[in-house]
Amino acid sequence: ALDKQTATVLRLEAEEVQTLKDGINFKKQPEDGKCYIIYKGKDKMRACRNQCKHQGGLFIKDIEDMDGRTVRCTKHYWKLNVATMEYVNPPDSFMQDELVLSDTDGSLELLELNPPDPWTAEPREAQELHAGEITLTYITHACMELKAGNKRMMFDPWLTGPAFARGWWLLHEPPSDAMDRLSQADLIYISHMHSDHLSYPTLQHLSMKRPDIPIYVGDTSRPVFWYLEKSGVNLTNINVVPFGVWQNVDEHLRFMILMDGVHPEMDTCLIVEYKGHMILNTVDCTRPNNGRLPHGVDVMLSDFAGGASGFPMTFHGGKYTESWKAGFIKNERKKLLNYKTQLVKSLQPKIYCPFAGYFTEAHPSDR
Repeated sequence: ALDKQTATVLRLEAEEVQTLKDGINFKKQPEDGKCYIIYKGKDKMRACRNQCKHQGGLFIKDIEDMDGRTVRCTKHYWKLNVATMEYVNPPDSFMQDELVLSDTDGSLELLELNPPDPWTAEPREAQELHAGEITLTYITHACMELKAGNKRMMFDPWLTGPAFARGWWLLHEPPSDAMDRLSQADLIYISHMHSDHLSYPTLQHLSMKRPDIPIYVGDTSRPVFWYLEKSGVNLTNINVVPFGVWQNVDEHLRFMILMDGVHPEMDTCLIVEYKGHMILNTVDCTRPNNGRLPHGVDVMLSDFAGGASGFPMTFHGGKYTESWKAGFIKNERKKLLNYKTQLVKSLQPKIYCPFAGYFTEAHPSDR
């Protein structure tokens, strides 16, 4: 287990503690501007960061809250019951991470448990590389080929056939030798079960060439390969690995799978390290590893598009005019761009590479 380290994130002097009202109290740390919520109940107090687990939005007072227990997120109207630290809208979704309260002589400190980041375990010094020792090649959509030393890794191979019930088709035709390159890979990483990442038509081809190719997936509660048996695809070397643990490929190359904060049951992202140089692939994660990620990596890859949902394009009548839909989509794209920009700004990778957005609705029924 990782050693727990604590940090004081907010301190209230005794006179401030006296002014806390029953129910919800919003507090701001004057130095760094970070926001917190303290809930004062009959017999105990609870506290958390004022940050929604969905996409990091800020909570405010909920005008529909009758008993002074719930707050509402300004981004997508998610609701959190601060008395229980459970999200109530949507129900059965998340628990909020709680802060530890420590009181001495009437003052109050909010403490955060900070376990060390798993990728800092067994650190390696960055070694000098010769030209071409690492190459990253875009194949198509979310499929990348990483060559590091004499090893070849492939990410999320969708090389043939449609995704999402024939709704998405590849925009960029992969290189003619892509399937050969895939079958010669030392290992394949598949981030999650969506069909533009876990492509059964592609894996069907692959299984005919090399059924025992090593494939790695994270240990999500909804297994990535839940449909494997029904699909009839014969792959015999699927490795489900725990989150946050280095997997050694050889003496220089290792990788680690991390979970998504918003969809921990199904989504994952990846850190690959070769001779101390790091590549971060956040793929489709909405909040990769709950926002805790390595800073200053050599290369960061992330998606830049959404749009597999049927909303709003399959809705008609009432407010759902073509111009309303166009406006909605434009706004969603702007939000996504803003979110990715913030992530890149905060992580400061040396190189940023947007990918995983190259699809087209090519089926005749979509014309």
